[in-house]
Amino acid sequence: MTKVKNINGTTDNTCKCGSWLKHWEKFSGKTPNYCSEKNCTQKDLVGAHVQKTTSDMNWYIIPLCKTHNAATGEIEIVDSTVFVSANKNETCNKY
Repeated sequence: MTKVKNINGTTDNTCKCGSWLKHWEKFSGKTPNYCSEKNCTQKDLVGAHVQKTTSDMNWYIIPLCKTHNAATGEIEIVDSTVFVSANKNETCNKY
């Protein structure tokens, strides 16, 4: 079980993938069907900036619905969620 928290104030962050959801799709190799929150079946997805609630201070992109993207506090996500680095120097700026 993995828990994450949203990184608020990242709305203006952009990357050359077109959107953060497209960034996630490109670097995860997957197409999301539902929000990554463990009990959510919403499909209005965005690429959300999150941090794991462990000592890992890196920023990641995961697909979340707009409601969970705006949530504060911890969010429990499904175990199959792929975490894609939000660090553009490790991902889309390499190409």
